[in-house]
Amino acid sequence: MDIFVARQPIFTTQRKIFGYELLFRLGLENAFPDIDGDIATSNVLSNTFFSFELKEILGDKPGLINFTKELILQKTPLLFPQKHIIIEVLENVEPDKDIIDALEQFKEKGFNIALDDFIYHEKFEPMMKLCRIIKFDLIATPLPTLSTIVKDILTNYDITLLAEKVETYDEFKQAKKMGFRLFQGYFFAKPEVLSKKEISPSQITKLKLINEVGKKEIDFKELEALIKKDVSVSFKLLKFINSAYFGRPTPINTVKDAITYLGTDELKKFIHIVAVSDLSANKPTELIRSSVIRARMCEQCGTILKTSYTTEELFTLGLFSFMDAMLDSRMEDILKNIAFSDKIKTALIGKDKEFQKLLTIVKSFEQGDWKNKFYAVMSGTAIEKKLPEFYLDAIKMVNSFFNS
Repeated sequence: MDIFVARQPIFTTQRKIFGYELLFRLGLENAFPDIDGDIATSNVLSNTFFSFELKEILGDKPGLINFTKELILQKTPLLFPQKHIIIEVLENVEPDKDIIDALEQFKEKGFNIALDDFIYHEKFEPMMKLCRIIKFDLIATPLPTLSTIVKDILTNYDITLLAEKVETYDEFKQAKKMGFRLFQGYFFAKPEVLSKKEISPSQITKLKLINEVGKKEIDFKELEALIKKDVSVSFKLLKFINSAYFGRPTPINTVKDAITYLGTDELKKFIHIVAVSDLSANKPTELIRSSVIRARMCEQCGTILKTSYTTEELFTLGLFSFMDAMLDSRMEDILKNIAFSDKIKTALIGKDKEFQKLLTIVKSFEQGDWKNKFYAVMSGTAIEKKLPEFYLDAIKMVNSFFNS
């Protein structure tokens, strides 16, 4: 059985990760949660979830999982450890007696309950008394229409409000001001300021480091000098090289030895990740994690899809595809400071159809956009079957790097 899973981050007011909404699909033919209730039995779903090792995907964060009326009545959530999931009740589930009884049982067992795409009506009050989170879709119910409802909920219930489909930084600020405490959407991956911002001297230093490892013939003495000038990069390099990942019997104590040990290819990858991470220091941590996940997925897709790019180039393109969001600047302005080839620059500004096709496939998988036309075209192909494996491998890679 082909199983897809994507995760969408949920942020706190401080733009730290609260958890992830998990989106599942059983191959291209059936989309979860729209699977027929008779097919989506508790056993099928539990096998699906457990095959992904939830803790590996979620880390120490909770996962919000959609449950249909049938699955709630079947008590499917009870198959899972309550510390790992939050039960998300779909908007079309009516608050009849059997549903309320099931939700009461879930709450007694220690589960947290969320109401998805909520539209207020007094009939939902029994559900509201049992839930901890209410999600408002800001496209279906824009913020200006929610002022009175939000005040009433926050006054009368011990409930956390989650703003879903937050597309801009201004929406994030407005929702936070209204009393929302959790946020889901793509605002974190877009520039917060539309006006042009100057790139700071410290950011220029990072871009110089990227330039140096991007040369065909690397000047290792110059590279060593640049790393030594940057305390954060030096520290991270030595910490990484001496981590359990490498299992060295004796520690490496100098930047020069670390460079030699890593080798050119791995050193380039490390420098790119560290430099990009530091460039996005004032951004949500999930932004750099998403960059690395996308980079790894692009790299691995390049082992199956025939493109004019090397896998190393695809890793770079995936990693830097978020750069405008990290620096709050136009991609064209950022690339003036980086000595990438014209080929890479053309791809990063969105003018290469070949890379745009690959990027669309990866982005659609990241977002759980299973209806994208590319998936219909890919049905039954090697890339379609490998995408879930690539995605999980990318998550493992980013966890190993940032937890080292």
